[in-house]
Amino acid sequence: MTALKGVRVLDLTHAHAGPICTMYMAAMGAEVIKIEPKWGEMTRMFPPLIKGQSPYFMFLGRGKKGVTLDLKHPRGRELFTELVKVSDVVVENFSPGTMDRLDLGWDVLHGLNPGLVYASISGFGHTGPWVDRRSFDPIAQAASGYMWLMKDTVDPAGPPLQAPDAIADTIPGLTCLVGILAALHHRGETGRGQRVDVAQMDAMIACMQSFSFWSLAGTTFQRALKLNDVNVSGLHQTRDGYVMFSLPAGRITDWFRELLGVEELTEEAVEGWVGGRTTEEVVRVLAETGVPVGAVRDLDEVRACPQAAAREMFVKVKHPVLGEIVEPGFPIKFSETRGDPARPAPLLGEQTASVLGEVLGLTAEQVEALRREGVV
Repeated sequence: MTALKGVRVLDLTHAHAGPICTMYMAAMGAEVIKIEPKWGEMTRMFPPLIKGQSPYFMFLGRGKKGVTLDLKHPRGRELFTELVKVSDVVVENFSPGTMDRLDLGWDVLHGLNPGLVYASISGFGHTGPWVDRRSFDPIAQAASGYMWLMKDTVDPAGPPLQAPDAIADTIPGLTCLVGILAALHHRGETGRGQRVDVAQMDAMIACMQSFSFWSLAGTTFQRALKLNDVNVSGLHQTRDGYVMFSLPAGRITDWFRELLGVEELTEEAVEGWVGGRTTEEVVRVLAETGVPVGAVRDLDEVRACPQAAAREMFVKVKHPVLGEIVEPGFPIKFSETRGDPARPAPLLGEQTASVLGEVLGLTAEQVEALRREGVV
């Protein structure tokens, strides 16, 4: 039994924000039907390609069924609307207006299936003066203030800094997931579907506590930490690497001061104590003392970490082309409905025939005719 067993999702997403949302749904047991153009969505082509396969798509496509369908073809739109009638969720992250131009917008699909949850992710949402602007992760980081905040934290006099690994795609994607799950619960209570509209800029603003600090005190979270005598928290160099530790006011700071044998913590005292020890020693001693601490690890070290292994945070996935590969695991540990992140990403159109056959009742001959027409 899985948490989202019986939920069918039509996934029209591309790039990162939409696919990570539906990837989580697939890991929780939803039937996610990834609908792509015949040439595939953009992350399939993202380098480096290994035997024609992109690591990006291998990560975001896991657990989904691959269907190719030309939504600009009348028969393609017809097939899609038939799928909508027997599905629970549609997720798309096209530029606002694209689905309406295809005659597949909210009003049309809601009319076909009043219980449908229709989720959209875009840079700036479907209202406001920036509705027509396109966006990717770095644009959302810039527009939301996140790049400025990164710069202000690292070097206030320096240039803006971009955070790695598409943070302004991931946060909006998971925000959309929360919205979809809430909308499904509401439908369970009322029978009515609804539209879920998530903007990258909105999602980033909503998760930044520095806006509250700025509004109330004219400062940021990191500046406030430094103002409150916890500037010795943070990154420190050991004899053979780096550690990060946090010293909130109260008992933890007292424990650290007692460990160092000083009345007052200074940068010199902390750097002297940390710098004369190995990373392993610093982490062991501080962890035993009760100080929150972690070694700065590279990706190989994280993959080999016993804690990550204990939490099954790297799983083996059997891919039909690449063989056995290792991907990040599922971070939510349910007591009853185990997540499954170990199903591979589909090849382009891999399940087109089976989905159209099993869901819509098309025969193999009918699917082949659709291929000849260029519909699938």
